[in-house]
Amino acid sequence: MTGTDRPGEEGFALVLALLALMVLAAIATAAAAAAMSQLRAAGMAGRVMAARGAAVGAVERVFAETLGPPLAGIGGEAVEMAADTSADFGRWRVLDLRLEREFHLLVGEAAVGGGVPIRVARVAWWLEPESRVAAYRAVVESASTAVDASARVLADSLLAGREGLAACNDVAFLAETMGGGLVAQTGGLPQPPEWGAGDDGASFENVRLGWFDGPALAALADIDLSGGGTLVPGCPDCWSGLTVGTERVLVASPGAGVLVVDGDLTIANGVAWTGLVLVSGDAIMENGARILGLVRAGGTVTLGANAVVDGSACAAVEALKTVGSLSRPIPLPGRSWIGPVPPGME
Repeated sequence: MTGTDRPGEEGFALVLALLALMVLAAIATAAAAAAMSQLRAAGMAGRVMAARGAAVGAVERVFAETLGPPLAGIGGEAVEMAADTSADFGRWRVLDLRLEREFHLLVGEAAVGGGVPIRVARVAWWLEPESRVAAYRAVVESASTAVDASARVLADSLLAGREGLAACNDVAFLAETMGGGLVAQTGGLPQPPEWGAGDDGASFENVRLGWFDGPALAALADIDLSGGGTLVPGCPDCWSGLTVGTERVLVASPGAGVLVVDGDLTIANGVAWTGLVLVSGDAIMENGARILGLVRAGGTVTLGANAVVDGSACAAVEALKTVGSLSRPIPLPGRSWIGPVPPGME
């Protein structure tokens, strides 16, 4: 008798076949489900990565395009700086969360394909003129000074007005940090990050203004004296913005603004400068020269006969305010990215 002649075997074989088909179907279903799950996970991961890239790009765009003072208040709510909708990435926006007077957290947010918004953030420094000036502990800060007997460094009217210059004693932050004899006539150089490189990188070694290093200041200059030369301001009675020079710079006629020299500076006989002066090397004020503002030099500051440095926080603040290119957020060097940022922290 053959296998097919036994009673009931056909039904048993059919049951086995059906069971086998069910097992195969279950395996196929599980495999399909696993494949779909992997595809969904891959798709989600792809959307998350795309959203993160869009958020990072939004923050970098804000760094590149923003000019002007910040709108966010210290410890206040985050302020939306920019927002848009992209065909590729959906809606994105950047928020400014102000941590301190000059430190901010720029939070980028983006979502792709209707997914959960992804947030990243970067720590930024944003120059505030009052904070830059309030860091001074002397009218002339330098490695050393050489002052003629007839020359003077004045520190008794730092917050007072002058002809054509409004007083700034109503600025509470300046009054608290610079009023009441808190600022000396002359003093040594401050430590990084006010001056010098420290661990911040070689580009901060010679001159710096907060987190603007020498190359950044040169790139933003209104007047470029690279390689040295003679500065003859076109308008002695108005602000000339940011002047950046190297090697040896001679100021031959009156001017006003922020003067940065990566090298040595000479202010000629009888010439006056109003504002903020930063020099990596020596600063020489010839006979009768005058500075209304604040001075910081990495070398020796020399005052000739009858030369005067009339300390004025107001002049230094006003000089910084007139340089629009300095009013921008810049990312802190090094590892300043933070992410992912949880919802609601802003």
